[in-house]
Amino acid sequence: MLLHVAEEWFGGFPAWTGVVLGDGVSPEQFLAVNGVGLLLVTAGTLAAWRYRAAAWLAVSFATLLGVNGVLHIAATAAWRLYSPGAVTGLLLSIPLGIAVVRASAGRLSRGVLVGAVLFGILFHAAATSMALS
Repeated sequence: MLLHVAEEWFGGFPAWTGVVLGDGVSPEQFLAVNGVGLLLVTAGTLAAWRYRAAAWLAVSFATLLGVNGVLHIAATAAWRLYSPGAVTGLLLSIPLGIAVVRASAGRLSRGVLVGAVLFGILFHAAATSMALS
């Protein structure tokens, strides 16, 4: 995730959002949302690794990363303008997201797996909403 955030930052994601949305994400909003996100993903991943009951967190965060990667690719295609984060989204986030969800399918009940995927999607939507507000 750190590589992805670095690609977004150095690629100019805050400025890109201003170009495509008209009212973009400020650098301060970008850093705040991604800083909190990095902390939550790191803590959640460590908890999922250590405690079986928290394994669903790994699926949620993997889903969040995968969705984010898909959205970067879709945005690049839609606007025909490189969306900073598209490269790591395509090469890391999407494959990692798929791998974690697939690996977890045999370890979590179907209901927990579906709930974890939905939570990851909602978490991404909430983070996007916070960044744009």
